Amino acid sequence: MDKKQKFRISALIYGLIFLITSAPVFCGYIPEGGDMALWMGRIQEIEQSLAQGSMSWFPTPAWTAAWGGGAEAFDCGIWLLPLAAAWLLGMGEQIAYCLFMGLVQLGTMAAARWMMGAFSEKTAVVLWGTLFYMGCPWHIYVCFDKADLGQALVWALVPGFIGGMARLCRSRGRNRAARCVSAAFYAGIWYADARWGVIVGGCAVLYLLLWERRGRSFLSVTLSMAAGGALAMPSVLYLTRYLIKGGMQVWNLPLGCIMENGYAPGLFLTTWVYRPDLPGMGIGYMGGILLLAWLCFRGEGGKMDGSVKRVLLLSGILTAASLQYFPWDLVQRLGAPFLRFVGLLETPGIFWGAANMLLAVPAGWAVGELRKKKDCLRQWVLPLLLLCAVLATALYMCNTLTYVRPPLGRDIVSPVVY
Repeated sequence: MDKKQKFRISALIYGLIFLITSAPVFCGYIPEGGDMALWMGRIQEIEQSLAQGSMSWFPTPAWTAAWGGGAEAFDCGIWLLPLAAAWLLGMGEQIAYCLFMGLVQLGTMAAARWMMGAFSEKTAVVLWGTLFYMGCPWHIYVCFDKADLGQALVWALVPGFIGGMARLCRSRGRNRAARCVSAAFYAGIWYADARWGVIVGGCAVLYLLLWERRGRSFLSVTLSMAAGGALAMPSVLYLTRYLIKGGMQVWNLPLGCIMENGYAPGLFLTTWVYRPDLPGMGIGYMGGILLLAWLCFRGEGGKMDGSVKRVLLLSGILTAASLQYFPWDLVQRLGAPFLRFVGLLETPGIFWGAANMLLAVPAGWAVGELRKKKDCLRQWVLPLLLLCAVLATALYMCNTLTYVRPPLGRDIVSPVVY
């Protein structure tokens, strides 16, 4: 198979990944359910402020009280500005939303591909890693089931930050382009969802303290994150002020214990369906992780690059933090800032989402190792089965949502009966 044929096949697979994992976008309407009405109200608020010659950078108390968007109170409106501007200029709400989400999904796939390229130059590793990231049930849940635009943007931005950070560590801090890119993406994460700014920054610091405590890598990544924080200073200060000083009672921000909303171990293994707000791995992602475990059991884990091993270990820490047994109530007792921040998370499941972002890297590596085998079963059949499993899970989730979610503001004419 020559290079042109490989390029065409890869382009076809990437096209399928985008079309299937973005299927609700092509319905041409804004679906009801999840937090969609909340976000539409927020965009209308920005649109009205623009019409008055100002800009509503953060949600007002009136919006938060009306929609109950306490956890989204620290999401900056800068990413929603194009949507609000399009509405103000007369573009239809439905078309503007579909175009926006389509671009977000396309950007997510490009960022995931760039992230995987930082860990491996092999085409198969990059392709299947991108597949696992895009087809991850948590990703589809955030974008279309929960319909959280802030977290959907985070899923598009985190791979860019990870890719820049990985390239910085690999080059010992000498890659200036990676430094600038990671800083820009980190700032973007803060503006999209300030909670994730803290989570991603905390994970990066933990990674550095565990494995990059010495050398130029530590300094370069730290400076890059500091630059990103400086670029996102309005969001950083807005959240920090609340965490330290409190107040904002009018917003009715969550302060309760989140442990009961976490995962039980069995919930990680759910495939086609899942409990509310607790999506599992899905059959395809689970297959990739089982393949990784099988390779390690056979003694081939030693071939794994050190950076991939570290990502795998960090994802294990995040998985533990997502359990309902993790002592988040004790963390909240450390002080008022911890009480307020943990309350804003609403669920420990957010850490399972972060773990899923990272698990795409070792799962992609596992498929790349399998593709090295010379027999047809391991080189072609098993990778194709994983491809079909990931896309089938994504298609089932997206197709189900299009059937049970009517257009926003309209009633179902004839409900689907299963």
